[in-house]
Amino acid sequence: VATEGTIDVQKGTDTEKKELSYASILKAIDESHHNDATQGCTYLPDETQIQAIDAVDAKPAELYQSHPTLLKEETVHAIRSAARNFFEQRGDNWGLQDVVLDELLSEGSEWKKELDDALTKVVYPLSRSGFIKDHPNSSLTVTSATIFVGGGYPGAAVTTTALERDSGMITAHIDLGTDEIYDEANQQNKAMGGLFMESLVNDALVDTASAVVGPLTPGQLVVHRSMERTAAMILPSNLHEIEAESKEHSKQSGLDNPTRTKILKTAETARHYCLRLTLTVKNNENQEEIAEAPAEERSYMLRSFARFRGDDRVRYLTLAGIIDVDDYENHLWLGFDYSARANTEDEVDISQRMSDINKAIFHLQKAAELCPTDARVPFQLGNAFVARNSMMDQAGEGTEQYADLSKVADALQRSSQLETVAVKLGIHDINDLAICLNGLATNFCKMGEFDSAVDVISSWGECGSIRSSLEPEDLASHEPKSIPKFEWIKAGERDVAITTYGDTAVFDEDDIALIRAAADKRFAQASGAQTSRYTMQYEGNREVHLDDLCKNDPALKERMDNILQEKIYPLVREAFKDQGDNGGHPPPLGALSVYDSIFVRYNGDVARKAGRIGASQPLHQDGGMYSVNIALNAHKDDDPVNGFTGGGTFVEALSVGDDETVRRPASTGHALLHRTTQRHAGAPTTSGIRDILVIFLTARRPETPINNEYTYGIETAMRLQTMAKELPREQCLRGLELARSYDPLNSEMSYWLGVHLLQGDPNDPSDERWEEICRGVETLEAAAELNPADARAYYHLGMAISTRHKYAMRTKRAHLLPPAADAASRMIETFEEAIRLEKICEEAGCKNGFNVAASYLTLGEFMARLRNFDKAMEYLSLVEGALASAGGLDTPWAGGFLEEMNRMKSYCETETAKLSENAVVY
Repeated sequence: VATEGTIDVQKGTDTEKKELSYASILKAIDESHHNDATQGCTYLPDETQIQAIDAVDAKPAELYQSHPTLLKEETVHAIRSAARNFFEQRGDNWGLQDVVLDELLSEGSEWKKELDDALTKVVYPLSRSGFIKDHPNSSLTVTSATIFVGGGYPGAAVTTTALERDSGMITAHIDLGTDEIYDEANQQNKAMGGLFMESLVNDALVDTASAVVGPLTPGQLVVHRSMERTAAMILPSNLHEIEAESKEHSKQSGLDNPTRTKILKTAETARHYCLRLTLTVKNNENQEEIAEAPAEERSYMLRSFARFRGDDRVRYLTLAGIIDVDDYENHLWLGFDYSARANTEDEVDISQRMSDINKAIFHLQKAAELCPTDARVPFQLGNAFVARNSMMDQAGEGTEQYADLSKVADALQRSSQLETVAVKLGIHDINDLAICLNGLATNFCKMGEFDSAVDVISSWGECGSIRSSLEPEDLASHEPKSIPKFEWIKAGERDVAITTYGDTAVFDEDDIALIRAAADKRFAQASGAQTSRYTMQYEGNREVHLDDLCKNDPALKERMDNILQEKIYPLVREAFKDQGDNGGHPPPLGALSVYDSIFVRYNGDVARKAGRIGASQPLHQDGGMYSVNIALNAHKDDDPVNGFTGGGTFVEALSVGDDETVRRPASTGHALLHRTTQRHAGAPTTSGIRDILVIFLTARRPETPINNEYTYGIETAMRLQTMAKELPREQCLRGLELARSYDPLNSEMSYWLGVHLLQGDPNDPSDERWEEICRGVETLEAAAELNPADARAYYHLGMAISTRHKYAMRTKRAHLLPPAADAASRMIETFEEAIRLEKICEEAGCKNGFNVAASYLTLGEFMARLRNFDKAMEYLSLVEGALASAGGLDTPWAGGFLEEMNRMKSYCETETAKLSENAVVY
C-alpha cells in the first residue's frame, strides 16, 4: 500500500519517509473505505434523509439501541425460508452457515421492499440518533449484509457468530427467528435469539444473563457500534427466569449451572437465523471525491494490515492509536506485540527486552482502563508481568518480584472472572479459562499462597468436567442398564484394572465402523498435520479428539451419548462401587462426565521405519478419574490377515507378580478400565495398525456434597504436584506436601516429595537438613508401599538410604542410623528390586529410563564403606555392562562413571590386599 511517492522519498530524511509512508497507507485505506461505501451493497438503499428517532430500548452510555418490530412476521418467515432453501440446495444445511443477502434475492422477493423501508425509516435514524453525531455531511450506507445460521443438532454451538468486533461504524443485528416445531405445553421454553455484548459483562459478574441483549423476538433490531465485541447466540425464552430460580436455590455459582445447561440444550433444539448489517458513512457532497475514512475504520484497517507487516507492526499499530485514541484494541495489540518482542528467543540485549516488556505493560494497562470487560486484556497483562519477573531474575533484580506477582494475581483473577461469564453462557468453551486458571494457580504457588492456589485449581477441575460436549451422566435416570460383564485384574490382593467380556461389548461393529470412518476422514483432511492438542507425539502415532469428530458428525455425537449413558457410566459406577470400602476412592457423588476422549492410531510399520521398536506411549498417569480403553480392531491372534502384532496396555502394577504385564481388551469392542492414577504405558505395536478409543472420565461438582467429599481431590493433587516441582525448593516442598494430603493414595505424590526432600544442600550440617533426609527415606518407603511395582521409587529409596548413611557419617550422627547390616540389606533389596522391575518394563518396551549403572555404583560404594569388598567388587563389575546396555559407553557422562568405578575397584583391591597381608602376619 505504501508505494506512491517512493522516488521523492529517497531524497528526504527518515522522518519524511515515515510521514509519506503513513500518508500513502492512509490514502489506501481511504480508497478502500470509499469503494466499500459506494460499491458494497448497492442493492440496498442509502440514507436519504438525515433524521433521528428515539430507541425503544437503550442501555446507559449508549451501548446499544433496540427496536422490537423492525420486520413483520411474514417478512421474517420469507427471509428465513429463502436462506433455508439456499442451504438445502447447497446440500449443507447443518452446522454454522452464512450467506450474503444478495444471493437470496430474486425478482419475486417481496420481503426486499419491507427491508428497504426498515432501513431508511428505522435502522438509519436509530443509528444516527444513538451513535453518528459528527458526520452531518455524510449519509449512512450498508457495506455488508449477511445471514448467519446455527444450532439444531446434537452438540450445536450456542453462538451463531464468533465473539468479535465488526468492520464499519455500526452493526445492525436483526433477529430472524428459528426453524422449530414447538410443543404447545412447552411454549415458554422455546428457542429464541439473543446478543451477547461484552461491554455488559461487568454487571454479569453478579447476574450472568445481564450480559445478554434478549431474548429477541423475530424481527427485532439491535443496533450498536461496530467496535463493540458481540456474539449472536441461541437461548431459551425464559432465560432470566431460569437464572433467577437458580440464584434463589444457590445453584448459580459454579460453571456447571442450570443457566448454562439450559442454554446448551436449547441450542440443540432449533435452527436459528439472524441478519447482520455493517453500516458506514459516505460523502454526500461529491460521491466521486475520496473523503477521509472515519477514524474508527482507519484504526481497524491499520490493525488488520499490521498482522502481515512483520517488523513494521508496531509502526502501524502506533499510527492506529494516534488516529483513534479511544480504541482500546490498539493498545491491546501494541501490548501483545511488545510482549512478543520481549519474549523472543533471538539474541537480544536484556535491557532492550526489559524496555519492550515495560512498553507492553504500559499499553495493556491503558487498554484495561479503556475497556475493563475484555478478558484478553488482563490475561495478556498478567503474562507481561510474568515475563518481566523472569527478566528481573536474569538481570539479578528479583527484589521487586513479589509486587509483580501480586499484579499477576490481580490481572489473571480479573481475566478469569470475565471469561467465566462467557463460559457460563456457552459463548466460549473452557480452554481459555482453563489456561488462565492454570496461570493464576501457578502464580499463587509462587507467592506461597497455597490455599488460594487450591481454590483456583478446584475451579480448573470443574473446567475439566464440562470440557467435553458429550453428555454427562443422567443421575435422575433409574432405568436398568445392560452393561457388559466384567472382572478385576489383580496384582496379588490389589485390584488393578477391569476387563469386560461376554456377548455384550461396549461398542458393536456399527459403532466401531462409525468412529473409525470419522477418524479416517479427519486424518485425510489434516494431510499429515497434527490433529491432537497433546504435544507428546511420536513417529507412528496419530491422535484425534472425539469431541472434534463429533463436532462435524451429529450422528456420531448422538451415538456416543447413548453409549455413555447406557453402558460406560453405569459400568464404571458398578465396577468401582466398592472401592471406598477397600481402601480406595469411592465413586464421586456428582454426575460422571467426559474429561477428554482420544482416538489413537498406532502404526507399527511407520514407527519401525523411523527406528523405534514400535508405535507406543511411555509410562504415565492420565487426567481425570477413570480411564476407559476400548479396542477398535483385532490383534493378529484373532485376525491373522488384518491384525496387528504387539500392542496393548502395559500395566505397571502387574510387574510384581507372574501374570502378563501387557493387557488388551478381551476382543474388539470390549474395554480395559482403570483409575487414571494407575501408571501404564502403550506397549509397542510392532506391525500393522492398532486403533483404540480412550475415554477419560471425571465428575461434575455435586449439588450437595456429603462426608466432606472433595470431587477434584485427585486432580488437585496431580496439578499441585506439577506446579510445585517448578518452584524454589522451600515452596516446592510445601506444595508437594499439600498435594500428598489431597490424594495420599497416589504413590506419585509420595515419590516426588521424597525425591525433592533428598535434593537439599549436602553441606548443610543442621538438624533440619538431617530431618529432611530422614523424611525423604520414609516418604520413598511409603511410595514403594503404595506402588510396589514402581522401579523409580525403589531406585530413589536406595539412593536415599545411601545419602542418609553418608550424611550421618560426615555429620557425626552415625548413632542415629539403623544397624549397618539392616541398612545394607534394605539398600541391596531396594536397588535389586528396582533393577528387576526395570528389566520387566524394558522387556515390554516401556522402561522408566533411570540409571541402572548408578544403582550398581552406589551399591558398590556402600559395600566398600561397610568393608565388604568382595560384595563391592561384585556390584562394581556390573557397572560397565549396564552402561553398554543403555548405549552410553562413549558418552562423557559414562566416562565419569567408569572413572569412578575404576577408582573404587582400585580402592577395594588395595584394601583386600591389606586384609590378606594382615591375615598372613597373624
